[in-house]
Amino acid sequence: MTIGVWQYSKIQIQEKNENRFHREADQVITLIIERLQKYEDALWSGVASIQSHGGSVSISQWNSFATALRLPEKYRGINGIGVIFNVPDEELADYLDSQQRDRPNYGIHPKHDNPYRLPITYIEPVAENANAVGLDVAHEQNRLSAALKARDSGKAQITGPIYLVQSTERTPGFLFYAPFYRSNGVASATPPNAPERQKQFSGMVYAPFIVHKLMLGTLEKARRHVGITIRDQDFTLYNENNSDDQRFDKNPQFEQTFPLDIYGRQWQITIRSTTDFRDEAKNSQPTFILIGGILIDTMLFFLFLILSNANRRATLLANEISKGYQTKSLELEHNIRQLRESNKELEQFAFAASHDLQEPLRTLTSFTELLKSELNDKDNSPHVQASIQYINEAAERMRRLVLGLMSYSRIGREPELTAVDCERLLNNVLADLDSSINEHKAEISRSKLPTIKAYSTELHILFQNLISNAIKFSNPNTTPHITVACKGDGDNWLFSIQDDGIGIDPQQFEHIFLLFKRLHAQHDYPGSGIGLAKCKKVVTLHGGEIWINSEANAGTTFFFTIPNSI
Repeated sequence: MTIGVWQYSKIQIQEKNENRFHREADQVITLIIERLQKYEDALWSGVASIQSHGGSVSISQWNSFATALRLPEKYRGINGIGVIFNVPDEELADYLDSQQRDRPNYGIHPKHDNPYRLPITYIEPVAENANAVGLDVAHEQNRLSAALKARDSGKAQITGPIYLVQSTERTPGFLFYAPFYRSNGVASATPPNAPERQKQFSGMVYAPFIVHKLMLGTLEKARRHVGITIRDQDFTLYNENNSDDQRFDKNPQFEQTFPLDIYGRQWQITIRSTTDFRDEAKNSQPTFILIGGILIDTMLFFLFLILSNANRRATLLANEISKGYQTKSLELEHNIRQLRESNKELEQFAFAASHDLQEPLRTLTSFTELLKSELNDKDNSPHVQASIQYINEAAERMRRLVLGLMSYSRIGREPELTAVDCERLLNNVLADLDSSINEHKAEISRSKLPTIKAYSTELHILFQNLISNAIKFSNPNTTPHITVACKGDGDNWLFSIQDDGIGIDPQQFEHIFLLFKRLHAQHDYPGSGIGLAKCKKVVTLHGGEIWINSEANAGTTFFFTIPNSI
């Protein structure tokens, strides 16, 4: 029996680790896809901007569009965004004349024998991409073949692996294209078939990417326990799974390769567990079970010798107890399996629902931006502009609500408690909130925080929500002062997060932890009404309590406990 329970315990831990690996791997794939979809949205916004100007755009108009995108803030990992025009031979002289009016040194390069001319006309920011200005992407097969696929399909495409001319380190990258068309000298919608698309092809909005920068903007190493390799056929675009990476595990516990059909290319993404994953997966439970089981078996053996002359009733009773134990063990295994399957189904449903809800929101936002651009030249009515702004704000609130609900549903999915260094966790939270802290010039003070047993992801959510609320609900035109503290309190750790903000009416204390409960108008303090409900759920998950001490206009202190024995 001891060997059986020991083996069962090992299998259970192996399954937990395998589930954790697959969860992290799925998250990596999902984040890569979502990030590229976000970049695609930016490209189609550029196409919409060009169409709103009749199918062409000046250097100043493109600069204004790119500035409004706020690339460094909203699109981390992107090298820039530019325009490529299709220039037939008969239009070459007029094209060069129009470009050299503002830029006398502008020229198309390099020379080649391909029957196409697709020069990069504009690229922002110019300083970082100066070598790309005037580059004819038709000179090289990977760049050209993806451009022709985008032209003929009317869909966004990425190139095969290339080295960007603006990359001094010659690290692998690719270009991302979105085509646009023109008929009879004016912008047109995407034609219905390939021959018409070839005839009306006017150019492409494009973005250059260096893959390692894309990964920095998508998946920071510090937040995951797996290594990533991305290949396009036999070419390695990105590789962490080598001995140069300090987290590389020569004999990984888990490894899996995922094929990914992404914008006309077939990527293979290999994900391996790292040494960090191995360290977190260590568990002494099977060893303790084996040693403890052997001791128990030895004691039972001697007990059996002492009681060997006992009557039949004792024997029957022992048999009944043994049968009951086996029945309970089978019931427990069955319940665990059912719970695991149920959780997996719920997670898949939450992901699918959130993705399906976000897609129409992205479409709504893109078309309202296009409508706004077109109306700027035709109708400056304040009422119309305000209505468009209201649509955009409503779509953004809906997007935040969907993301908030998905985050709320995921709380409690982390497989096991781990040792969490609260000092390090708080540093990570403050790094995530860095832009908000700088914007409000908030001052954060802290006491020494302990290392506790907790669910690390959920604890991160708890601290981030409470501190971001303290910043958000600060008094206008004053510097927010926020204090994070902790002390031992019997069997619990007592944490507190105190601010000097606008405070909360005591009559609202019993309502603020309810889902969708808001105390302020959306235009005064935007939000989803889910944050404090998530905080309540996280604390309850740990077996603790959360409460508040506040008065209107006198600051707020949130207290919560985490048992020190869990």
